[in-house]
Amino acid sequence: MGPRRRHPKRRRIMDHQNLERMIEFESKAALEQALAQTIAAALKDAIAAKGAATLLLSGGSTPSGVYALLSQADLPWEQVKVGLVDERFVGPSSPYSNFKLIGETLLQNNAKAATLVPMVSDESDYAGNLLQIEDSYRIFTDTDVCLLGMGPDGHTASIFPNDAASLAANTNTSCLLSNTNAPAEPTQRITCNGPLLRRSKHLFLMITGTQKKEILAQSEQLHLPIAAFQTALTETYYTTAS
Repeated sequence: MGPRRRHPKRRRIMDHQNLERMIEFESKAALEQALAQTIAAALKDAIAAKGAATLLLSGGSTPSGVYALLSQADLPWEQVKVGLVDERFVGPSSPYSNFKLIGETLLQNNAKAATLVPMVSDESDYAGNLLQIEDSYRIFTDTDVCLLGMGPDGHTASIFPNDAASLAANTNTSCLLSNTNAPAEPTQRITCNGPLLRRSKHLFLMITGTQKKEILAQSEQLHLPIAAFQTALTETYYTTAS
């Protein structure tokens, strides 16, 4: 047997502090391609096993390239339910809407047959909206695949540091969703609670840039929200390119 060939585009590294599984890529394009393929394979396996699959996705510009690639995957997308990891309390046409972003990036091409479940059903009642959408997110209990991101303050989903509502959301098992408070506009947020996200069968984190890698490594010491997810992560996909 000859020597094992090393993939030229990525390498596995182990963070010395948290020991999460991390795959480092030489470029964002390589990361996006690999992550889209990994998610597609996990969805395919779920559909083969039980005839349906569930997928929770984060918003923001960082993962949009992954979603565009994933939209081209050859899957029975009509059997896939897609939900939001979190959302801003805005209408579906707002440029701040994660529902809009995922609809425009993922629900295209082959994936246009998937069902995207919103987090905002009543734009006039922040508290009432949460009650209305709780039931619709029960299908994401033990979801098959979840993709998280992380902000430079160590937040993930809409679970923020220095916010009492976020602190509760990171541990709340009595319900699936919470309203939280972001430090920047739009401040009113809706998020999947930490326990719901951590129950995902495949839980991925995507981060870019050396600053975020350093924040992730220090997250437990600094008591940042992402620290609660370290042991639950399946893999972290990382590139120095931002």
